[in-house]
Amino acid sequence: MKAIRKTAPRPGALEWAEVHVPECGPGEVLVRVRAASLCGTDAHIYSWDGSVRDMILTTTDNFRRPRIIGHEFCGEVVEVGREVRGAGPGAAEPIRPGQLVSAESHIVCGACYQCRRGQFQVCTGERIIGVHRDGGFAEYIAIPAACIWVNDPALVPVEVACVEEPFGNAVHAATEYDPRGQCVVIFGVGPIGLFSIIVASAFGAERIIAVDTAAFRLDLASRVGAHTTLLTAPAPGGDAPGRARERERIVGLIRDAAAPFEADLVFEMSGHTDAIDTALRAARRGGKVLLFGLPKVQAVTLERYAEDVIFGGVTLKGIVGRKIYDTWIRTRELVSRPDVRTRIRAVITDTIPFARYEEAFQKMIGRESGKVVLRVSQD
Repeated sequence: MKAIRKTAPRPGALEWAEVHVPECGPGEVLVRVRAASLCGTDAHIYSWDGSVRDMILTTTDNFRRPRIIGHEFCGEVVEVGREVRGAGPGAAEPIRPGQLVSAESHIVCGACYQCRRGQFQVCTGERIIGVHRDGGFAEYIAIPAACIWVNDPALVPVEVACVEEPFGNAVHAATEYDPRGQCVVIFGVGPIGLFSIIVASAFGAERIIAVDTAAFRLDLASRVGAHTTLLTAPAPGGDAPGRARERERIVGLIRDAAAPFEADLVFEMSGHTDAIDTALRAARRGGKVLLFGLPKVQAVTLERYAEDVIFGGVTLKGIVGRKIYDTWIRTRELVSRPDVRTRIRAVITDTIPFARYEEAFQKMIGRESGKVVLRVSQD
């Protein structure tokens, strides 16, 4: 089969390779991949920055074994392991060849302190598909049955099924606190930020404000439900006074756009250090800031920690993955709605043949796209 592999510890270093179809283990399901989408994590792997470097170096033994990347995908079940009981909560849903399935990308241990308390999304022994083990940028993938999510093809087309995993990130973030009647501000409207707008709108947010550095993405934000969009242009890293002025300008615009409300829920989806500080500054006293974006650097300094967090009484909440299986159940309910599916499709701006993966990465990195999908098989 064909697969896309990361082969060396440097930017780029992706290989279009012919590899063996993986064997289906007794507790696994073999899936023929129909479509896969590119994630910010894949961009970090491509660019080889600090956020993922150590995990991949460790699990590939410093690239003695190249890693098939990708963790957002859907496909058709072709084989079911002999020990598989089913999918979903309690493994109660039958798995059969021919079904259209999506996948939870976090393989949890089930035994750690967090798993025993139902906090599977923060499992300490987790392995991530496409990072710790071979992923879905391939024609076939074998994954644990516990990661399988069965779709109704009459309701969920392939292009929606392949983005249910990242859409689930947004479902987790935007429903961690009830957005109904709230003023929501989203910093960074890449695909997860755009999906978060869709979810917050679907759950009754009163006002949604989107902030980004890319006009293209802000236009998408308006199309999927943002009431106000704000274009920011951060000053260069060495210009501390200029950066501070831009943060204050954006905070002022947010307050004007929110009136007579204030910023109840602020989502930081970009990982940019200036955006993190601005998000904290924008949140109302007693508000909540949800942190999802991955910084490219290991250490982040909060400029006004005491004033914005402590004296502001702000709740900071880190968002990782999806709650298993609560998020997937909510995702199924949302994608069953035609209006939500229409907005999800609007976020998918590019569908590119599998072999042209380099073009797909450049589209994503150039920020002139929403969600970029690789079409792996036609039928």
